[in-house]
Amino acid sequence: MTIRDQRQQEFADVWINKGEWGIIYACPRFGKIYVTINILEKKFYKNVLIAYPDLKIKASWEADLAKRGYADSLITYTTHLSLKKHIDEQYDLIILDEIHLLSAAQIEVVKLMKVKNRVILGLTGTMTSDTKKWLLTNLHLPVVVTYTIDQGISEGIIADYDITVIKVLLDTTTLQVYKKQRKTEKKQFDMLSYVVNKQQAEGRDTMFMRLARMRIIQNSLAKRNATRKLIRENMDKRILVFCGVTAVADDLLIPSHHSKSGGKELFDAFVKGQHGVNHIAVCKIGNTGVTYAALNYVIINYFSSSGEDMAQKINRCMSFEYDNPDKKSHIYIISTNEPIELSWLTKALEFFDKTKIKYL
Repeated sequence: MTIRDQRQQEFADVWINKGEWGIIYACPRFGKIYVTINILEKKFYKNVLIAYPDLKIKASWEADLAKRGYADSLITYTTHLSLKKHIDEQYDLIILDEIHLLSAAQIEVVKLMKVKNRVILGLTGTMTSDTKKWLLTNLHLPVVVTYTIDQGISEGIIADYDITVIKVLLDTTTLQVYKKQRKTEKKQFDMLSYVVNKQQAEGRDTMFMRLARMRIIQNSLAKRNATRKLIRENMDKRILVFCGVTAVADDLLIPSHHSKSGGKELFDAFVKGQHGVNHIAVCKIGNTGVTYAALNYVIINYFSSSGEDMAQKINRCMSFEYDNPDKKSHIYIISTNEPIELSWLTKALEFFDKTKIKYL
C-alpha cells in the first residue's frame, strides 16, 4: 500500500468517525474521489447525490468509479447550478465536490436540503480561511481533514514546485482605442485609477471603474508580449498557458482552447501528451477536473485575487509521475508592476511557500 493509499483510507475513516458530516480538505492531485469511494465501500449507501461545478469533474467521477469497479447505478449526478432541483429529495449521502465554489444562492439551497439530509461530505483541494468560516457559519460543516500542499510534497504525493513572477510595465508606446480615444494602456490605466480614487474619496460606487481597470490588465499588450517571449524561450517544453480573455489566448502564436473555439481535438491531444501538441493557451477552462500528462511548465498570464483559483491553476502541473520521481513543477506568473495587481498576487499566492517564489 502506497502512502497515498494509506492516507486515503485514513481520511475516509476520519470522516466516518466524525459522524459522517464535514469537509475533507486535501490538496489538489491527492485523490479525493478515491477517498470517497473508500467511504462508499465501507458504508454501502443506497442512494447518493454527487454535486459538482462542471461536466469535466463529473467525467472524473465516472472514470475513477469505473477504475475501482464501483457501480454508480445508485448515484445521482447534478451540477451545483441544478442542486435546487433536489431540494425535496432525501439521500443516504450528499457529496458536494469543490464545495468552495458554491455560490451564496447555492448555499441557501443546501440549507434547505439539510432538513431531510443529515449525511453530507464536502470535498475541496483549495479553501481560504474566509471560505472555511463561511461554510461553517452557513452550513455548520466543519473541516474534519486537512492535508496541505506542503504535506503532499513532503510525502511524495505531489511534485515540488518553484514560482517565478515576471513583472512588466504596462505598455507606454502603442496607441489603442478606448471608447473612440487613442491612448496607451498605461495612460488609460492611470486615468481609470484616478477616477477610482476620486469616486472612493467621494463615497461613490467604484465597481464599474474597477472592472474597466481590471480589463486593461486582462488584455494588457505588455503582458501578452512577455508571455510570447517566455513561450519562445521554452519552445522545447510542454507548456500550459492560462489567460483571462479569449483574445489573448488566441494571440499567443500557439494553439488555444476556450468556449468560443469550437472543437476540442487539440486540447484533448495536449491533455493526453500526444506528440506534436506541446503548447496550448486556455481561457476559463482546464483548471479543474483535468489531469494533464507529463506537464511541469505552466504560465499564468492573468490571475484574480482568489487563492483557490490560483492554486487550481498551479496544481495542474504538480501531479507526481512515477517515471519522473525527481519532477519539479515550474510556474511562471506574468504580472504588471501596478500596486493593485501585485496586491491581488499576494492574496492569490497565500497557499504557497514564500521561499519558493522569486520575483524578476
